[in-house]
Amino acid sequence: MNPIKIVEICSELGAAQLGASMGPDAIRMAAHKAGSHFFSEHPIIRLPERNALLADKNHNPGCRYAKRLRYILETCQIACNTVTDTLERGEFPLVLSADHSSAAGVIAGVKQAYPNERLGIIWIDAHSDMHSPYTTHSGNMHGMPLGAVLALDQEARTLLGASSNELPLAAQKQWTHLKELGGIVPKVLSEDLILIGVRFFKPEHSILIDKLGIKLYSVEDIREKGTEFYTSLIEQHLQWCDKIYLSFDVDSLDCETVSQGTGTPEANGLYLNEAIVLIQTIMANPKVCCLEISEVNPVLDDKGNAMGEAAWQVLEAALVRS
Repeated sequence: MNPIKIVEICSELGAAQLGASMGPDAIRMAAHKAGSHFFSEHPIIRLPERNALLADKNHNPGCRYAKRLRYILETCQIACNTVTDTLERGEFPLVLSADHSSAAGVIAGVKQAYPNERLGIIWIDAHSDMHSPYTTHSGNMHGMPLGAVLALDQEARTLLGASSNELPLAAQKQWTHLKELGGIVPKVLSEDLILIGVRFFKPEHSILIDKLGIKLYSVEDIREKGTEFYTSLIEQHLQWCDKIYLSFDVDSLDCETVSQGTGTPEANGLYLNEAIVLIQTIMANPKVCCLEISEVNPVLDDKGNAMGEAAWQVLEAALVRS
């Protein structure tokens, strides 16, 4: 692995609940508790954020189908350029993000660094995060990063028909700008996206996943045939990709056995030991050029800092490659 640079993105403007901004620090505390010097041994860059807006009673979040998109776009632009710069310097960007909306910028940064190379995405998450402002019910941007990088607006709106959302012109332009970060649209082909652990999605997303040939491996699949079987299958499926971006949302973990310390916890997820083996095996592939760990929320943790500690164990397993 190339030298690691830690990129901390503490913006939580895309989440439904407060507290994710403390996620990167929760992981750092867990590492310190475990006796690791990892965070003092690698350079860290913490990107600017606009979380103070959330405490401003007069703040207008803008379009209700794309809350705070104007400011999230700023964060994603900075993330895009930071990741590109990190990769061009020959470093490995380890991204610790608060809410998952920033992944749109991180992926754009990877693609901007490698514009002529085929990018694969491995998305370990309880949710498909393929919404757009046209299809969302909540308007929370942390459910839209894959919608932005895949640029599937028309396909999704066709499925929804008359029930798709109408956006004001400003929101339309901001969403287009988000999709165009890094100068390439789409960032990834649908057949080069693999979803792991997704177990909560709208019916239209299930149809879209099938229609576009997106690979989806459930927790039950992994449990039935084993991690080794599916990591081998993943490597084979992405064999024509030159680079791979790996995202791990901690809500992919089983909230009953691990922790509720994430914005949208879901039951029946991966056990911690399963996630550790999965990440460790995927990271052994030299094509993986960026790892993002997202959505730790210590404010919601019902077991102290259990989710931060779980995220650290996953990260520590990933570092074996280095």
